[in-house]
Amino acid sequence: MSLRRLLAPTLVATVLLLTSCSPPAEFAREQTAADHPDSVVDGSADKIDVATLRYVGMADEYDVYLARASDDSETLCLSLALDDVWQSTHCGPGDYVSVPISNTAHVQAEINYRGGEDREMISENVWVGRK
Repeated sequence: MSLRRLLAPTLVATVLLLTSCSPPAEFAREQTAADHPDSVVDGSADKIDVATLRYVGMADEYDVYLARASDDSETLCLSLALDDVWQSTHCGPGDYVSVPISNTAHVQAEINYRGGEDREMISENVWVGRK
């Protein structure tokens, strides 16, 4: 058996382990003042871990924020603000969450999103899905 055949499975396993352990890009950067506006913190503080709150971009007219749930560090939450006023926060289940922004569109986040589909991406793991 060649050395390549022996090393290939080990290399693949190592890469998969390292990518699954690294935090999502949205959480990997330092939190800034723009990541936690008072209206979002006050409106969703009972649902989210404020230390994980990150601004990820715009979806139509909404500012979109991604966070982890306060009672489960594996559960994702999305918060929406409109003109600096908190509108809603939705969490999970688990590493996927979807929030309606209109009758035909949802903001969605999934930590294990790997691409391949035609989606209107807001950040690396957050997108707008339209019907």
